[in-house]
Amino acid sequence: MKIRNKVLLLILSVFLFMGIVNVSAISVGSETGTTDTESKIITDTATLSITGVVSGDQFAAYKILDAFYNETTNVITYEFTDDFQNFLKQSSNSTYQKLKVDDLYSYSSGDINTGSTLSTSDIDKLASAYAGYIKSHSVNGSAMNVSGTTASATLQAGSYLVLPTATTRVYAVMVGNLDFSTSGNTWVINNEEIVAKVSDADVNLSIGEDGYDSGSYSIGDDIPFIITASVPQYPTNATNKVYTITDTLSEGLDFNSISSVVIKDGDVTLTTASDGKVTNASGEEVAIISIENRVMTITFNTNYVDSTTITINYIARLNTNAGLGVNGGNTSSVSLTYSNDPYGTGTNATVPSKGDGQVSVLVYGLETYKYATEGKAALEGAEFTIYKDAELKQVVGVITTNASGIAQYKGLAAGTYYVKETKAPNGYRLSNSVISAKVGPGEGSLANAETEGYYRLEVANEKAGLLPVTGGIGTIVITLVGLTIVAGAIYFFFIYRKKKENKEDQA
Repeated sequence: MKIRNKVLLLILSVFLFMGIVNVSAISVGSETGTTDTESKIITDTATLSITGVVSGDQFAAYKILDAFYNETTNVITYEFTDDFQNFLKQSSNSTYQKLKVDDLYSYSSGDINTGSTLSTSDIDKLASAYAGYIKSHSVNGSAMNVSGTTASATLQAGSYLVLPTATTRVYAVMVGNLDFSTSGNTWVINNEEIVAKVSDADVNLSIGEDGYDSGSYSIGDDIPFIITASVPQYPTNATNKVYTITDTLSEGLDFNSISSVVIKDGDVTLTTASDGKVTNASGEEVAIISIENRVMTITFNTNYVDSTTITINYIARLNTNAGLGVNGGNTSSVSLTYSNDPYGTGTNATVPSKGDGQVSVLVYGLETYKYATEGKAALEGAEFTIYKDAELKQVVGVITTNASGIAQYKGLAAGTYYVKETKAPNGYRLSNSVISAKVGPGEGSLANAETEGYYRLEVANEKAGLLPVTGGIGTIVITLVGLTIVAGAIYFFFIYRKKKENKEDQA
């Protein structure tokens, strides 16, 4: 806060009294001062500007000090406004109750344009307390105009507290002074420019260890999700510091246990208990986690958050309700609700993660169509086993074709799978072929594979029966002649043997 040092004011008043500084054309009103009853309130104006704001934000300036001018003595004095005096009187802080204008000079925090939104300087504490009073007592302020990244207002001489009246950001208290200096022998009112001290809040959700906004998994897989959020630094004496992260899963996903949720405050890993309490090394409760109906809510106590970055790792399992294809809808959606009015009673902003605030889990399916080689008729009862590896050692599942010749397996991550017929339909021969099947974006033979998520294989079966005859007609003739010769030889052998036995009997 740049209220001029009392010593400087005293020196200037002495110079003025001695005539070193001439009386200028300072404009005054009818209101008289109480410290100097011969003085009148100064109506000269200057410009108070706040740079580094966001277009669309709105601000108001609330006067703390009025400036009065005594034309006879050529002296400028400052007095508390009525609103500020009322604030001091009702304060529970005994120091504030006794505060005088002279005391305020010792509160100066130096350059208001540096530092974070979180400050413990005396002037910032006082200004923060007054900001709370303004909110709770509906004190009127002067609206400021916003153009680009600058808010400005033309105001009477004095000291002002600037607060946002509409914003999604968290601003520090800002105090600016429209006071006087000398130029030659003349009083000159000075413009004031303050660089806004701002702390933003944001949240982002990613999937997998590499931080993507989508990933492909199989039903039953445990899927890692990562939430990263920036935490605003609330100003001193802020009374409204809501900070809650909400993550909502679709029906195809289930949260694991609360105790598996890992939260980091900056680089420090906090302790998560099974009842959802999250504590730091000192045992202070930093957050509380609750999970209900696929909605996880984490409410933080920002008084115990030491950094500006929160990281949350959790696991969700893909269940049998998962939808297939790129439009399957297996999503996790995150949002952040936080106070953007540190001295109000409930004005909060909700910020989703980048894009539409969600990440997607992509799941696919494999479909086989079994048909006869003759007539292309659909075949029921063909059994196929699906493997992860070409060596056929890692079984994924087994499917059997229905009356339409269709068998489907739901819940595959994108990749290559190997399919082998392990049981043939009745009356048909078993195929020994191993078929590789790719599932995922850009694969498959179905026109609707991208939307329905099934990738199709078509497999033919031959009828079981006699071994097929091979060779030409010549081969058949030779075979028949050979069989005839053999049969004739056997016949003549038995005739010869019979005749020989008869001769021996006669002898």
